[in-house]
Amino acid sequence: MVLIDQLTPDAVDRYADTLTAVAAALVVGDVEGARSAIQPMAGERWIGLVGTARTTAETVPGAKPRRMPEGVRAEVLIRDRFQCSRCGGRGLARPVLVAVSDVFPNELAYHRNYGRGRVHPAYWALVLEADHTAPHSRGGSAEASNLTAMHALCNTAKADADVHELAVLNRLDEWPDWDGLLSAYPAIVGVGAELGYRHSAIEYHPKWMRLLGVPANDPKGADA
Repeated sequence: MVLIDQLTPDAVDRYADTLTAVAAALVVGDVEGARSAIQPMAGERWIGLVGTARTTAETVPGAKPRRMPEGVRAEVLIRDRFQCSRCGGRGLARPVLVAVSDVFPNELAYHRNYGRGRVHPAYWALVLEADHTAPHSRGGSAEASNLTAMHALCNTAKADADVHELAVLNRLDEWPDWDGLLSAYPAIVGVGAELGYRHSAIEYHPKWMRLLGVPANDPKGADA
């Protein structure tokens, strides 16, 4: 086990490149090739803390709890081409990364609440969330027009700040053909259902395949 408390500047690209190679091997049923490909990132665990942006803007009194339909979240990630609007880096829908963890639970540890010491840092670095452009705490809506794809780490650091209040980052290179590994998702799920450890309920991956617009397998799955 390798404990990680801070991500290196190349972490997003390094993890994305590694997982692309893993997915390519799983698509052709080469599990051992995928196991070899994942070794550069295998066994890492996130133990870091995430600082948040400061803002002096007032929040809206009585703002209701966030309720974001999963279909809207999927719509935003697809619209934004699975790239983070904050840093520009490649990203994944969480279910796609969970599918890889199903196949390699030790190499790519998953914890549904991202528990420190229990989840691989790739979940923080790559998983995309649909974040509010105008913050929810200031009355921003949960409609797709007010949402943008953002890495979990970038989103947590943003907190309740408006995107225009954040410091400018040196953006990573964009990848016009990046599909968030959606084309490999059904194959990865299939391998996980046959050989892997089940992290998700039986309908979890079929549901997300439908939402993300990819053909579903018939995987077997516990709650994600």
